[in-house]
Amino acid sequence: MTQNTFEFDDASADDASKKRSEPDSASAIEVNASVDDELTRHPDLVYVYSDSVSYAQQLADALSIYSHEVIGFSDLDEFRSAILVRAPSAAILDIDSAGGRLAKDSMAARVITSFPVIYVSSNDNFDDRLLAVREGAEGYFIKPVDVQALSVRVDEKIAQNTIRSYRILVVDDDEFFLSFFDAVLSSAGMHVKGLIDPTQILDAIKKFKPELILTDLYMPQCNGIEMAKVVRQNNHYIDIPIVFLSSETEMQKQLGALETGADEFLTKPIDPEKLISSVATRAERYRNLRKSV
Repeated sequence: MTQNTFEFDDASADDASKKRSEPDSASAIEVNASVDDELTRHPDLVYVYSDSVSYAQQLADALSIYSHEVIGFSDLDEFRSAILVRAPSAAILDIDSAGGRLAKDSMAARVITSFPVIYVSSNDNFDDRLLAVREGAEGYFIKPVDVQALSVRVDEKIAQNTIRSYRILVVDDDEFFLSFFDAVLSSAGMHVKGLIDPTQILDAIKKFKPELILTDLYMPQCNGIEMAKVVRQNNHYIDIPIVFLSSETEMQKQLGALETGADEFLTKPIDPEKLISSVATRAERYRNLRKSV
């Protein structure tokens, strides 16, 4: 088998290593962690997939020089499982092989992609590049790969993805729904803190500094409307978006909830795409508002 070559030199790699920080080794986010712990991730974790064991390892080793934490995969099932266990900050796919095409089709078919995907191929033509764009690929590199340029693109895309990592506080006394909303929003790259007890809302806001509060309407200790009124009593929190999410379908009660100063009322069950879109739109508006203050 012909060995693939990579275009980089040791001097450039050393310079890049000095400019970049060491990989973060913090553990995964926990629901009740402090805000600092919740915002700690693995910013440089990169997965590389190729049918070829040697190519996957070569590319992973080459990228590792640039201070990325890189793991190479040649087994498609292992690659998919790894994403479910620990999502990477970016993924690089060798799409020339049958397995690579299956991998990219799997990524393209996902409704939610929380990390950028970059293609590597020997095919340099418009149709393949256009297909990559339509599939949502964030880059298309031709073999032999310029690894330094690939590393820069990975860093850029990770940085752009991080910017959209809104902080969302979810308040729901039902642990099932709390876990569901956490999974959906986290899969879209958002930082999520779950809160079962609404009476702890002020302390949670102070520590987590959310950019949006997503709350259930009916809770035993304190219902969502009461909680929203408590939040709005504090002038510092008066502009934080509050979105109600409940199975309540009676329009009068929904309007009553909105009169408390809430920004939107969503009805359970809700489509994950709609939830992500609604939350992201209002969180982005709030973030822009804070920047202008």
